[in-house]
Parts: sequence; C-alpha cells; structure tokens
Amino acid sequence: MAPSRHDSGNETRPSKFIRKANIFINRFRRNELGTFLIFIAIAFFFWVVQTAREESASDFIVKLTVEDQPQDMVFTTHVPKELKVTISDTNARLSNYGLNNRLDSLSVNFERYADVLGNFRISAAELQSLLMAGLESSTRVVAITPSLIDARFAQTEGRKFPVKLSGTYTVADNYRMRAPQIEPDSIVINAPAAVLDTMQWVYAVSEGRQNMTDTLEETLSLELPLGVKGTPSKVKVMIPVAQYVEKTLGQVEVQVLNEPSNRHLIVFPYSVDLTCLVDFEHYRDITPENFIISVNYDSLQSQVRQGRLPIAVRYIGQPEIVTNVQISPRIAEYVIEKR
Repeated sequence: MAPSRHDSGNETRPSKFIRKANIFINRFRRNELGTFLIFIAIAFFFWVVQTAREESASDFIVKLTVEDQPQDMVFTTHVPKELKVTISDTNARLSNYGLNNRLDSLSVNFERYADVLGNFRISAAELQSLLMAGLESSTRVVAITPSLIDARFAQTEGRKFPVKLSGTYTVADNYRMRAPQIEPDSIVINAPAAVLDTMQWVYAVSEGRQNMTDTLEETLSLELPLGVKGTPSKVKVMIPVAQYVEKTLGQVEVQVLNEPSNRHLIVFPYSVDLTCLVDFEHYRDITPENFIISVNYDSLQSQVRQGRLPIAVRYIGQPEIVTNVQISPRIAEYVIEKR
C-alpha cells in the first residue's frame, strides 16, 4: 500500500530537526574551543609576566682589556683576559643584558691601577664598581672570578724580530703553493733583555690547512710567552695557491752567447723541445719568447769532452708562474767556423 502524504511529512520533519541540532552543537563546540584558546593565551601571558618579574642569577663572560698600556711596559705575571661575573636581577633584566651585550667587555686604564713599584692591582670592590657602572641599580653582582687582579709589570727594551708561520699547509693534487706573504713581516718585541737575547724570530700561530685548492688569507695571533709584548699583536698571512698544468713547447731555438767576431759556433741540434709546469690561468701566456735556450762560447775551454756543450735554459717571464722547466736534449754538439 502506498504511503500517505501525512506519513511522508512526519519523516521529513525529524531529519530537518536533526540537521539543525547538529549545526547548533557544532557552533557551541567551536565557541567553546575559542573560549578555551583565549583562556590559554591569557594564562600564558600572565605566566610570562610573572616569570619575567621573578629574580634569578646568571653567569656572564666579560672580556677584560687593559687600555693605554705604554709600549715599553709588559706584564711579567698573568693578567686574566676574561672575568666570569655572576649577577642577580629579574629574568627580564638578565635577558636584556644578554641581548644588548652590556656585559660583553670591560676596559680598565693602565695608568690608573699601576704604581711606581711595578704593581698593577684592581681590588674586588673596584672591579665590582667598574662592572656596576654599566648595570641597572636593581642589579646585584653576586660573584666575580677572579675576584681581584694583582699583577706585576716591568719596563723593557724593544727589538725587531722577523715573523715565521707555524702550522702545516698542504695542497691538493695538481695544485702548488707559493711562499707565504706575512704583513708585517717583522714586529717589535718588548721583553727583558735576558729574554730578547734568546729570541731569533716570532711565530704566527696557525692550525694549518690540508688539501688547499684556493689562496688562503687569515689573521693570526703571535705566540708570545708571559712577559713578552709584540707590536702589533697580530699579522695578516696570505698563502697563494694555484692549479698547474704541463705545457710543451717544441723547436725552441738554441742561441750562442759570447761568440767572438772572428768565429762562428754552429750547434746541433739548433732547437730543443721544452716542457714546464704553468699556472692554469697563464697557460696561453707562455711562449718560446719567455725562455732563453743557449750555449756559451766562453765555456769551450772548460769542457772535458771536446765537441759537446751543455744547453742552458732560463725563464724570463713573470716570476713564479712557471716551474720545473725541462729541455731535450740537454747536450749540443758543435763545430767552429772562421768568419
């Protein structure tokens, strides 16, 4: 039997009601989730504010620099290069110190803390006062390590010494390294005379490099013992590195040097083959004109074996870009004709 129109209407009404109910529930849930997230955000904000107001202690490494030290004055006992400083304040203030580097360094004047007896002394109270000069009034200095500076210095004479490079440097295959260039190549050393008398040079300290394929430039500190001062305290080092290839030049003419006007020296062969190693970037620049291949007429009298002369080769181009020059043959036979 076919359903009545009344029955069809009853089926439609519950389905519409269910859909509306689901929409209402979903809206309620979304509103509830939004309210929960807002609550979390507010709670987090208050937690951050509360944490920022709480007090705690933190350690900072402060670089110590002695300014205006006379060149002929050197410390003969240890002066620390860094101070470990523990300060106390709110977390917000401590974070601010870390971000703006207000505790990054401390400079002290040599003349202010040096006396005529050769003592350089900064008390714990003075160190704390110097540090507090750059801090907020709410900040407390809890500890300083070392707690005071007590060193000795002496007036010394100065001498100039050459700088040598320490460390091992190697290049990759088919590369070569030229002599290091050090700037400046010598420095003034201030030290007691007994120390200066034992010195010959000063080393620039480097960890070295392995398998280099490019020119190296770096700034290096000097290896100086306690009681020795170098001016300047650092040097710039450049080590040129270049890739090389082999180049062959054939039929390079042999010249005769110092030939008298009444004699003519004829050599066999009249030309040689030449090979050399050339920096890759200068490969096309090298020509036979860059070499002098020659025999010397003046050496005839000194030759043990008559009729033969050694062939000499000399490179006259741009220095250092050509090495390992070889010629073939290396001996020439000759005859002498009268002019």
